[in-house]
Amino acid sequence: MFCRRPTLSSAFALAFISVSLFAAMPAAQAVPPKSGKPAVARPPLDKPSGIDAELKAAMDTAPSNAVYPNANYARLLDLGNVTVKSDGTVVARYRMTYKLYNERARHLAEVNLPYNSSFQELHVVSARTIKKDGSIVNVKSDDIRTTAQAGDYLMYDDAQGYGFSMPAIEDGCVIDYTWEEITHPMLMPGQFFTFWGFNGSEPVGVSRYVLHAPADKPLKFKSYNDDSLKPVIVTSLDGKTRTYTWEVRNAKPLEVEPSMPNYNDIYTWMEISSLDSWQDIAKWYWGLQSPSAKPTDAIRKTVAGLIADKKTDEDKARSIYDWVANRTRYVGLEFGISAFKPHAAAEVHDKLYGDCKDKATLLVTMLGLAGIKASPVLLHAEERRMVDQGLPTLTAFNHCIALAQVDGKEVWLDATAETCAYGDIPNSDRGSRALVVSDGKGEFKTIPTYPASANGMSIRADVTLKPDGSAESKMAFTMRGESGQGMRYRARAITPDQRKQMMNAMAQRLSNGAVMKAFDLPDGSDKSGPYVMSLTATAPSFGKKTSNLLLLPISMGAGGSERANPYTQDKRTWPIVEENASQTESVTVYHLPDGYAIEDLPADVNLVGPLQEYHRKIEKSADSKTLTVTAVVVEHPGKIPAADFMKVRAYYDDLLKTADDQIVLRKK
Repeated sequence: MFCRRPTLSSAFALAFISVSLFAAMPAAQAVPPKSGKPAVARPPLDKPSGIDAELKAAMDTAPSNAVYPNANYARLLDLGNVTVKSDGTVVARYRMTYKLYNERARHLAEVNLPYNSSFQELHVVSARTIKKDGSIVNVKSDDIRTTAQAGDYLMYDDAQGYGFSMPAIEDGCVIDYTWEEITHPMLMPGQFFTFWGFNGSEPVGVSRYVLHAPADKPLKFKSYNDDSLKPVIVTSLDGKTRTYTWEVRNAKPLEVEPSMPNYNDIYTWMEISSLDSWQDIAKWYWGLQSPSAKPTDAIRKTVAGLIADKKTDEDKARSIYDWVANRTRYVGLEFGISAFKPHAAAEVHDKLYGDCKDKATLLVTMLGLAGIKASPVLLHAEERRMVDQGLPTLTAFNHCIALAQVDGKEVWLDATAETCAYGDIPNSDRGSRALVVSDGKGEFKTIPTYPASANGMSIRADVTLKPDGSAESKMAFTMRGESGQGMRYRARAITPDQRKQMMNAMAQRLSNGAVMKAFDLPDGSDKSGPYVMSLTATAPSFGKKTSNLLLLPISMGAGGSERANPYTQDKRTWPIVEENASQTESVTVYHLPDGYAIEDLPADVNLVGPLQEYHRKIEKSADSKTLTVTAVVVEHPGKIPAADFMKVRAYYDDLLKTADDQIVLRKK
């Protein structure tokens, strides 16, 4: 949904991500290429006559699928050879080689190599499949497709790519391709930065990054999650060039577990930068953004209409934000692929579409006309780590939003989030360390996370029971925070008939044969407050009836019946991490049928785990004609060491023991 480059953790799916001179370059993005423009003239592909020594060694030592039965492929070679020239031009050659174990790895055979034609050139050097019998099938030049990354949007016609399909794919084959990328020093001349991931959820034979740079060029580098990873540094005989080599061999797959830490915190990677500080990036981006944030008469007219009857700055800001978020279409392109300089606010306003940085620039411009100061904000969505403790690089960011000062309060605004009300932003933005750029200077701030009370759901159910076990249930769902955003997004995307079908399906979960009588499922256009939907249904077999008893489910919402234990293994490798706080509560009121009395009620429940808690209480009215079941589930953010894994597992085991609790009524 958002304009963001894949996180470092996505390197497992993409094999690696390398970025040089602000060019976000996924190495082997496993995404089927779009049908694009006809291929243009380009250098012919090399056709290697055989298998070179390094590839042969990698193939000979490649582990079999039997060694790693959960792996779908092995990354045999993951090579980068990058030269930074004295004028700042970067010439990089990358090679990716995979052994495909099974059909689940065949998506890797669809290769898409994106680049930005305004400051980059890309050339596919060679691509081939090596079959199990040793025969080689080459990709032909005519098979290379020119792909438009955002072909429907003229403003992004420089977001290009080359795509091709590897031929003769079969289980056990090897695919091997090499490409060259030239980045011209048009953005920040003389500066260089990049990062490289070495391992992942698949076995890796050789992952190597080689950098050749002028010896007098100051470079800083830092490795993560492996203190032994250090470069071998060699200076040329003439003293003019220094070569840095990082290499990891025979890396085992990383264990994948539920609620594990972000991959950035566990896998081996490094970053390089020639920048002195984060202020270099703030000053640079301000120089790109501020000239684009110029109002025109057309923008002034729009703003004047939006704020004409608004009395407060908050009302003005809300009106402007809603217009930018909902009236300008969102183009989800990554930083680098869609360049870095925002398009002029006037162009975004007139064409009514833009990517994240374009929508943020238009929003900042329009708020300024209303007398509200706002600043662009760079962040890495879905990543909550202290990025400012790392090296200053633009690869630390993949998204752009805005921060406004409204009535003395900071208001974070993500103009790509069409389902977020003013003052709310996506959960994927929250908790991120964000660089706020204002007047040429940058300041890191942490975007506030949701408190539990603002993120979750409340369910109210009134169930009127009949002596035969049938019931009519009236239910209301109030969704806050992330759940409300998600439901609005879904409702906006489906037709009225589809909304009806969805509520019919929900009604049938009450019991076999349940029939929906009425519902209210808003279309999501109203973004104010929580998202509220309601449902009335009849259920012919809601309670299980015997000759003298009527058995009822314990509640209609939060509780053990809604959960399964996600931690079934006997040992744990990684800490258990919960990043979000949430609270779900349900109140189920049972109106008991005539002729029945309460025979047995389950005990109240109070479970408290390391990261979760569950509380359930049952109350009966003074006349014993109604029962009220209140259940609350709270999730707390935190990190539990792997050694304490069984404490979390035990909590869920105890929770599941309450799942089959029933209310027992006896016929008088």
